[in-house]
Amino acid sequence: MKTSVLSPAKVNLYLKVLSRRPDGYHNLQSIVDIISLSDIIHIEDIPGDEIILDDDKGILPKGEGNTVYRAVRMLKQATGVERGVRILIEKKIPVGSGLGGPSSNAAAVLKELCMRWDLDLSTQELNTIGGRIGADVPLFLNGKPCIMEGIGDIINPVKLPHMWYVIVYPNVSISTKAVYEGLRIVLTKEHNDIKLMGNFSNPGEIAGILENDLEQVAIKICPQIEIIKDILKGTKALGSLMSGSGSSVFAVFDNEEDARLASLSAINEMGTVFIAHSAQRGVH
Repeated sequence: MKTSVLSPAKVNLYLKVLSRRPDGYHNLQSIVDIISLSDIIHIEDIPGDEIILDDDKGILPKGEGNTVYRAVRMLKQATGVERGVRILIEKKIPVGSGLGGPSSNAAAVLKELCMRWDLDLSTQELNTIGGRIGADVPLFLNGKPCIMEGIGDIINPVKLPHMWYVIVYPNVSISTKAVYEGLRIVLTKEHNDIKLMGNFSNPGEIAGILENDLEQVAIKICPQIEIIKDILKGTKALGSLMSGSGSSVFAVFDNEEDARLASLSAINEMGTVFIAHSAQRGVH
């Protein structure tokens, strides 16, 4: 049997790094929206117990270096399943963009294989497997707008308004590790936690909280980020921000028309441009 599932991207509307942990991870607070920009993952049962994984652009790592491969292996180990699977990923989400593609891919495959293989795993059991793959995997297993805390393992739902986004990827992949390493000096400064509201009623409220502690570090690696933000200021965007550890920059709009007009501006000279909207649904 063959199935195809969507694997959506995310944007971090707010990202505050609170502290560095002894294990090297960082405690953070983040407000996350799930958006319509998605990879498409095709899954097919095959004889034996082999994991065959590929992508349409030939750009993803193989074997243990791939989050999807690790997801399948860990799921099989945790459940004792001995079945083969062939997976093809159609990449739409740029690699190294801060939009969560690898974590979303892993979550999508975990959820689909649980259904396909009739596995009765609890949410906690699935999140435990996901957390071992990557800090953002539980976020995508949850699949809804949320407030994320800890290293990404504490997830609480949040109601967000429907928003339109113009996303610009400057065609530069940024290493998450490099960005966090550059944050060490910044972490000596005092941080004030955001007063996280339970709900946000309109895009204007979202524009008022846009903040990312990683942005200035990433700009030193990829100066195009700042240029893109400056260009977006000349559109009808309510605000703009780098997502995650970069390098993608998104702008928030309250309607599709303004977003589409902005996508036709000089921003096209700065990289690959996507138009997306709040999906408010997860991998499925």
